Amino acid sequence: MSATLDKVIEEVKTLPPEELQQVREVVDSLLNEAPRPQMTEDEFARHLAAKGIISLPDASEDEADDDDNWEPVEVTGKPLSEMIIEERR
Repeated sequence: MSATLDKVIEEVKTLPPEELQQVREVVDSLLNEAPRPQMTEDEFARHLAAKGIISLPDASEDEADDDDNWEPVEVTGKPLSEMIIEERR
């Protein structure tokens, strides 16, 4: 703990119950105030990309079409689940 925090704690210990309640209410209200983000995640990502810190994937229509045309690859042999069960025995 810092020296300032130690001093505050010592001072709080000397307060009468009424003032302790006031301190508690102030501390509770400070803890309940949720800090609000100044920008959304998307805005932050665009900000970092503009600075050259990260690169964002290009959200072109071609990539969306690739997802629609996805087909599973067929494999031969035992199913993976059976292989895992056999290895656990």
